Amino acid sequence: MTSYYRPEHVEDTPIVDPKPGTATPGGGFAVLTMQGLEPDHMTETFHARMPTPAEAEELELPAGEPVVVLHRTTFTADDVPVEFARGIHSASRFSWTYSFNIPE
Repeated sequence: MTSYYRPEHVEDTPIVDPKPGTATPGGGFAVLTMQGLEPDHMTETFHARMPTPAEAEELELPAGEPVVVLHRTTFTADDVPVEFARGIHSASRFSWTYSFNIPE
């Protein structure tokens, strides 16, 4: 997964530290919360496709193995988008589980 943030939301925070890895304990969502931009809800979209040659190599995929692409947008309670994340996952080695209340 790679997360993207609005520069004005993360300026002068650990998230812009060039070292790879978690920005702070709790990750990017903790940083956003410290900035007054607490994540409240998100929308995730998935689709499958064949990998690019670079993706197949990086993920060490066997021939013919598809990938699942995840796009996630995270919002505050006021519907301000605070994160966009994109992930490319091997279709046979990754699964998602969701639990949620059924709306009235």
